[in-house]
Amino acid sequence: MKKGIHPQMHKDAVTTCVSCSAVFKIPATVKVLQVEVCSNCHPIYTGEYRGLMVSGRVDRFRKATEATKKKQEEIKVIEDKRAAKPKIRKAKKGEK
Repeated sequence: MKKGIHPQMHKDAVTTCVSCSAVFKIPATVKVLQVEVCSNCHPIYTGEYRGLMVSGRVDRFRKATEATKKKQEEIKVIEDKRAAKPKIRKAKKGEK
């Protein structure tokens, strides 16, 4: 191994979770770390969801398809009304 090119490892680096305020001491290349989610508060490990309900791609897609279906139903109603009306024929020149 070359000397002087590898980062220094701190065996007792302090890691703090921002969401649940848990403090861990784990090896790292910096002395102090802050993480957003740790094993104490991550939904995979806890089995519960405590975050905000943020709409993702799937939710936006579902909302868009519902809006499209609603619009198509409105158009169908309008077309049915037009089809139910009797058509008025205009007389051509020379016809009575």
